[in-house]
Amino acid sequence: MVTTVTVGRASKSFLLYAPILLTILALTAVACGVKSGDRAPARPGGESTEFHRSPVTAFEQFRVDLEKTGTGCTADPADITVSSGQRVRLAIQLAAETAGAATRTQVTYLISGLEISSAGGAFPVGATTFDLTLDSGTRNSYDFNAANAGSFDILCDGAKAGTFTVNPA
Repeated sequence: MVTTVTVGRASKSFLLYAPILLTILALTAVACGVKSGDRAPARPGGESTEFHRSPVTAFEQFRVDLEKTGTGCTADPADITVSSGQRVRLAIQLAAETAGAATRTQVTYLISGLEISSAGGAFPVGATTFDLTLDSGTRNSYDFNAANAGSFDILCDGAKAGTFTVNPA
């Protein structure tokens, strides 16, 4: 007596893909367990060099909040002090309008005489005026290097709102 066994389609496709699946799983297991080694030089007698990441430059960061009222414009913080050549990041925001007011406000934030180098696209290199017009509710960040030492008035809509001091390096 002869018995015939028929294998269904699902079983045939499983038998076909099972070795491929096992191979992929085995390669994944091996790849995940690989260690990077002792970082020895490729050439005999060569020196091993160790590299460390370090920041390109350290930023001095300030967040300046501006508020425009009927009596004028105020800045918090009003006075900013940095070292000459130091990278500065100013994040300036004009407070949003109150719920009752339908109009938006604008202010001009100006530091005249401050020489800017490496401005990162916000200002041309060598600019001697930090002049911004800000809309209410928006925050803008500006990165630059202060090139010249001195004490410069910060004007907000033409009135003195603080002092930007650059100390010699």
